[in-house]
Amino acid sequence: MPNAYARASCGRKYFGKGRFAMKRKLKITVAVVLGTVLLAGISFGAFVAAMYIEAATFDVKGTPFESKYYMDEEGLFLADIPRDEYITDGAEYVVEGERIFDIRSYGASPEADFKTNRRAINAAITEASEAGGGVVKVSGGVYTAANIELKSNVTLRIAADGELRNISYATDDSENTEHNAAADVNDATDNAFIFAKNAENIVIEGPGRISGQGATYCEPAEDASVFYPLDEFDLKAYVLEHRKRIMPGKEHETERDYLIAINYCRNATIRNAELYEAGSWTVRTEGIDGLTVEKVVINNNVRVANTDGIDVMGGKNIVIRDCFISTGDDGICLKTDPENVPVEGVLVENCEVFSLANCFKIGTATYHDVSDVTVRNCYFFMPGIAGGYSGIAIEATDGGKISDVTVSDIYMEHVTSPLLIWLGYRKDGSALEDVSVTGITSVGCDLPSAVVGYKKGGETHSVKNVTLADFDVTYREAKEHTDIYLGNKVCAGKMNMGGYPEITRVSHAYFINHTLSGYYDLPVYGLYAAYAEGLTVRNFNVTPRSSNTRPLSNVAF
Repeated sequence: MPNAYARASCGRKYFGKGRFAMKRKLKITVAVVLGTVLLAGISFGAFVAAMYIEAATFDVKGTPFESKYYMDEEGLFLADIPRDEYITDGAEYVVEGERIFDIRSYGASPEADFKTNRRAINAAITEASEAGGGVVKVSGGVYTAANIELKSNVTLRIAADGELRNISYATDDSENTEHNAAADVNDATDNAFIFAKNAENIVIEGPGRISGQGATYCEPAEDASVFYPLDEFDLKAYVLEHRKRIMPGKEHETERDYLIAINYCRNATIRNAELYEAGSWTVRTEGIDGLTVEKVVINNNVRVANTDGIDVMGGKNIVIRDCFISTGDDGICLKTDPENVPVEGVLVENCEVFSLANCFKIGTATYHDVSDVTVRNCYFFMPGIAGGYSGIAIEATDGGKISDVTVSDIYMEHVTSPLLIWLGYRKDGSALEDVSVTGITSVGCDLPSAVVGYKKGGETHSVKNVTLADFDVTYREAKEHTDIYLGNKVCAGKMNMGGYPEITRVSHAYFINHTLSGYYDLPVYGLYAAYAEGLTVRNFNVTPRSSNTRPLSNVAF
């Protein structure tokens, strides 16, 4: 038997071996982990590289097409807006005996700085309102100003030889600091060129121009060239090329100046005027009761991001008619934020709309209900270039209910997709039902229409009671490359109903940025439907490209 010293030595000896073994095992484990991380990093790097290589190798050659209207050489503005068909000399709006408050009498001048003109114009408006009403007249030149507040019973009239021009971004950032410091970012009127709140019986009219210097509020686009329709249509290439041409804002859209913002007013009218080059949304109304927009030309730089034409953020008794809208984002849009009220009672008719997003849209923000909406007799178009998403987009995503919507007699030329009806779940509880879309002619489209609900947590949430009738759709002739996601056997396509709704994203997987994301074609060329209860389809005719290999629809009709 070993002595005590020997036993102690033996213990130390074996203890040392155990510690060495543990260290060795730890080193091996660390090496395995580091190796796994390294391999994962290499795999991820290879994936990223592959996606960027793919994007760089897309065939993006395109060819313009003949159109009723066309763009200027830089692809920024529509070149041939029929202004005289919409805007008159304004004689029919002049009332005998009306009181005129000329801004020049209050110190405004085309040569004055924006602060002087702001004080003068607001003084004229205040005096007219306090006198019981009147016409504040802008004539005899271009007046640069900022933060003009319209008040009850006042008409702001821009004469044919007059223009109200918003300050540039540089001026707003460096010289309008006192106003900006006091602004409430949650109050749209604090970030608007012309605004009204809690007023009644207000009118903004031409025949002159209100301009926003919108391009100064944005950075240059990644690609300044004109985007023409692809000779070989590829969905992901289309999305990436379209987005390259957008001029991103120097600030968020809600912090850039709206051209006109009207909040919680009663009986407001915008008519017979040109609204030019907004820096964010062109017309934004919130909680309004009684709005008429008629004979208005919206002429925006279509590269400027977020330049919606007309946005109704909650309200009732809305009429938008006889307008011409050319803009880089949604043309006419009904929506509701959490702090808004529902939208009810809307008529849109006899409008021509060019949009690099959606020509008519309900959504995306739908925190409250939207109901009793009629859209009829409109022309939606693209002027020889590519871009945009749907002619008609109806999207419930944030807990509100969209219902009782009727769309009829719409003619579309080269709009990417005729129709998207989307029930999603950015916020649970949304509903979409009782929609009728009839009498749709679409010439030169690139993508099918879709009616989609979703399944979440084993529970189905369906779009209900939709009628589609009398569609006559013809695709633009081109080669096409399709990439259809087949992993989901229920939908035959990867659904993305919790994300941002667009016809390009019905089958989509967002990852970090658009280049790394998956954009998948729908497995049909005509009508794709999923989770749609009570869908009625009649006389739905679609002529595909000659290179097409997909079926008309995944539903029988």
